[in-house]
Amino acid sequence: MKYHIAEEGGFFLIKISGETRKNEAILAKRRLSPYFKEKGIKVIMDLKELEKFEPITLLGVLNGIRKEIDLLGGCLKLCALKPEILDYFKENRLDHIFQIYEDERMAKESKWSDYGKR
Repeated sequence: MKYHIAEEGGFFLIKISGETRKNEAILAKRRLSPYFKEKGIKVIMDLKELEKFEPITLLGVLNGIRKEIDLLGGCLKLCALKPEILDYFKENRLDHIFQIYEDERMAKESKWSDYGKR
């Protein structure tokens, strides 16, 4: 997968594209960890351009990122999931673990918990 990372308006926006690869969770951690330093970080992951994906691999990537952000008292939101990804999340009750939004605008405008101030 490829990761396009931008900081805008107090949010980190990560756009994922391409296909999942072997050891993707390790590669993602290496690529994204330098950006996850700020306490109370707000991250939106846009999966609109994700092509082929292995569900377990994708879940490994997202769960690793979620845990790292949680440790910082931050918040992760997902947006623009393709129907097959959204169906997988709902079938496996992952929509109870991850906050999922239709698009980036809706994710930004949603309520953000202020965990970083604790």
